[in-house]
Amino acid sequence: MKKDELIHMWQEGNDRMFMDEQTDKDMITKYLSEKTLKGNRKINFNLVFYGAIQLANIILLSMNLAGYMNNPAIIWILIPQLILTIGTLVFGIDVFYKFREINNYSESLQKLIQKQLWFYRRPYELWLVLASISAIILISNLNLYIDNDNGSYVINNKAMFVGVTLLAFLFIYGTQKATSLLGLRKLKAYLSDLQQGVLNFSEGIERTKKRYLWLWVAVCLLLTASLIIGILTALK
Repeated sequence: MKKDELIHMWQEGNDRMFMDEQTDKDMITKYLSEKTLKGNRKINFNLVFYGAIQLANIILLSMNLAGYMNNPAIIWILIPQLILTIGTLVFGIDVFYKFREINNYSESLQKLIQKQLWFYRRPYELWLVLASISAIILISNLNLYIDNDNGSYVINNKAMFVGVTLLAFLFIYGTQKATSLLGLRKLKAYLSDLQQGVLNFSEGIERTKKRYLWLWVAVCLLLTASLIIGILTALK
């Protein structure tokens, strides 16, 4: 075999290997891009859902302010809640547009994931706390509205009421935080796999998620049932 033929065969082999590597890289990028997009939809839904809760809170708080106008003690509790709710709504809108900007103007998938990691650790973490508080404001103001007795509201067992309210906040924040940590872990896995050109960590997370999905659902249902029973007991 001539030297020129050997060189040609070697070049063809290198070109084929490069094309295979490029194809694998493109497939990995496409797979991770789809997974990242799926996570984006969950975040957007969360932000919109709790934004709707803020609007519901503003309406309920306004109605309760009118209903308890002659009760200064409750009025001074409702006013800070209204201010906090409006502030949370404005902050939530800002967080929503920050997340949208990250997804629309990132130069590459790697840059996108890096910016999303920052988003999870900074603005979204603060928003989780405020969103959990807003859920408690919604529950408490529903009770105030339903049990309004000519401008007065009676709590029979204050210690239990405070305890159940605290547990409700911890439960809501805990579930949100657990979901956030899972999203953070996924992004770290996606970034690592993207940099290494493999899907080891990403596929491992998917297998773990499927394995423990039913356990997670069962625990959430059990805790939710316990929380509802506790709230009903505290309100008796």
